[in-house]
Amino acid sequence: MVSTRERHAHRTGRRGHARGRRRKPPQRRHTGGDIARGLVRTIGELLFTAGLLMLFFAAYEVYGKQMETDQEQQQLADGLEESWSEQEEQGPDAGAMPGAANSRLYVPELDLKWVVVNGVSQEDIRYSPGHYGDDDVSGGDATAPGEKGNYAVAGHRNPGIFWDLDVLANGDELVLEDGDNFYTYEVIEEKTVTPDHVEVVDPDPFNPENNDAPKRSLLTLTTCAPKLDNTHRLIVHAELTDTRPKEDGMPDSIAGMAPENQAEGE
Repeated sequence: MVSTRERHAHRTGRRGHARGRRRKPPQRRHTGGDIARGLVRTIGELLFTAGLLMLFFAAYEVYGKQMETDQEQQQLADGLEESWSEQEEQGPDAGAMPGAANSRLYVPELDLKWVVVNGVSQEDIRYSPGHYGDDDVSGGDATAPGEKGNYAVAGHRNPGIFWDLDVLANGDELVLEDGDNFYTYEVIEEKTVTPDHVEVVDPDPFNPENNDAPKRSLLTLTTCAPKLDNTHRLIVHAELTDTRPKEDGMPDSIAGMAPENQAEGE
């Protein structure tokens, strides 16, 4: 038999067990406001991620290609003397292949120098400034360093090439080097134009009547303006002031930029 005390304990336990159960709270229905807030939060996270990716890409475009440019420039510099020797042996057209090394350009104001290649296509000037060839100038007759006419050079507006070209001012010197001489030019004009002003690379951009028989020896540098955009072109014109044979040594303005001097300073 079950005693009265045992039955009481059994009932109490059942009631206690029943009290220990908790009902699940009713699920909250999502309102339109909840859905809108979720969408806004998701879109915000996506935009933030996209912004970071764009920032990293922009940083690579501005600075990440510097190493690639330096490596390509070193390869061109290693073959420059050989290219000049071939031109001397086979004539001036021997080294006129697109993308081949043409000259060396020094900008002492920026403490920079580059090997200039033939051609101004996107492929030609990917890692180097490029010389406007016969097909790129009025009259179809490009100018060699030091000659009467306009030795015109195009370069991308990135830190590896013409990033700080806007720093140049009248009176600053630019130097071109070929197989025989150093040619010093003095900046005489800087201006910004729209891309349709192609006359800036003519044999005489200051006097079209002299294009067939130019009377001045000019050097023109062109690049995009403003930085990271291509709506306009920054133009720097310079005029020849001195021709120095290589046996006389480098001009004083670039003497500290000789490869052996730079190697000692590293």
